[in-house]
Amino acid sequence: MNPVSLDLNDLYLFAQVIEHHGFTAAGEALGVSKSRISRRITDLEANLGVRLLQRTSRRLSLTDAGQALYEHCRAMISEAQAGEEAVRRRTAEPTGLVRVSMPVAVTDIVLAKLLPRFMLRYPKVRLAIQASNRQVDLVEENVDVVVRGMGFEVESSSLVQAPLCTARWGLVASPVYLAQSGVIDRPDALPHGDLLIYASINEPVTALRLIGASGDVAARTIQPRLQSDNIAALKEAALAGMGVASLPLYACASEIGMGTLCVVLPEWRPKEGRLAVLFPTRRGMMPAVRALVDFLKEELPPLLS
Repeated sequence: MNPVSLDLNDLYLFAQVIEHHGFTAAGEALGVSKSRISRRITDLEANLGVRLLQRTSRRLSLTDAGQALYEHCRAMISEAQAGEEAVRRRTAEPTGLVRVSMPVAVTDIVLAKLLPRFMLRYPKVRLAIQASNRQVDLVEENVDVVVRGMGFEVESSSLVQAPLCTARWGLVASPVYLAQSGVIDRPDALPHGDLLIYASINEPVTALRLIGASGDVAARTIQPRLQSDNIAALKEAALAGMGVASLPLYACASEIGMGTLCVVLPEWRPKEGRLAVLFPTRRGMMPAVRALVDFLKEELPPLLS
């Protein structure tokens, strides 16, 4: 990178003259004499070989060259402030209230296994957790952090979307149901009417789309026996032998381990299961919010993937 030939302090003084509408006001705001600022701007113009300001006894205006330079000066100052903020944020102790929204099933996992550890690490941070499967508007609802499935539209350009992990989904059923239904060894052997599907009640579900280990896609026309956006309800229905459920495997890992649920067609998955964390733009983020986002990015993927 080539060294800057201009004095960056002169660029800062130039921007302050514009923002305070004159040399006198800029000097008063900065505690610097008007004559010194005027001299520095004159030197800046001499170094650049171009006039930046049109001066009269009553008015100060930018030339075309001055306008172009001012835009860059504003960006330079903004980035410098962001850099200072980034450093100071690292030394600030996280404190205060953080409002979080997560899908219901993720909340169950996080509340039980992660949040106690987070709260011990950051004792001055208070949490308000909303368990919801709907799309939450961070700005309108005053929420600091949202965890949700990817594939939705980000409602504001001021939000940051950071991928978290891919939670593995699968098809599961009870041994009793499988003994009664017969062998299910390929997608088209799945029952047409005994499927327990995760979906909103406002979402018509007429087909089950499965993704194979090699990326192949298979579709099965279905008429769900149970459709719900409540993972616990679907799991209980599967345990009761009502059919084959589409579930995230982290939500039924203990049942699979105990043998009360079995994975059906293990080479096929019904969802991508990609999760992301959304939060307001990084600039100006409170240390407590940053601490929670970093914690989730580090600790949640091993639990869900």
